[in-house]
Amino acid sequence: MKLTETLSLPLPAQDVAAMYADPRYAQVRGEVLGAQSASSRVEGDVAGAFTVSTELSMPTDRVPDIARPFVGSSITVREVQSWSAPQADGARTGTTDLVVVGTPASMTAAVTMTPAQTGTTEIVIDGDLVAKIPVLGKRLEKAALPYVSRVLKAEQKAARTYREGAGS
Repeated sequence: MKLTETLSLPLPAQDVAAMYADPRYAQVRGEVLGAQSASSRVEGDVAGAFTVSTELSMPTDRVPDIARPFVGSSITVREVQSWSAPQADGARTGTTDLVVVGTPASMTAAVTMTPAQTGTTEIVIDGDLVAKIPVLGKRLEKAALPYVSRVLKAEQKAARTYREGAGS
């Protein structure tokens, strides 16, 4: 199922890239999402192309009812963001691959990071949410779409929290 989200982050593009590469950001993001644990690791240098792998262990109390038979009391979400080297204005392109471990649910997306108004950055996520379950797959995708959208939009709050405290 197609998923497109546009996020506005309260930092310049170079600072957004540095935030994504900062292990403290995984902790802030985990707290915003109510995760039981959060960790990340970075490959490459934020001055060029880099990849961030994040793992979040999250409770399933907000998972759609139709999905509950497929998950336990918590789920592990693994996300890999791969970013290109910055353009002269700080813009980047990349990909995000998200897997809900132990389930047939995943998302693959193209992402762009574009400087916006003074001091802000726009992140556009354009991807496909997939639940590979015969007969129920499309219904599960439709039920999960608002949940995934909320998780993605939580990035805006996490970036504000990071800017105000953890990142300073």
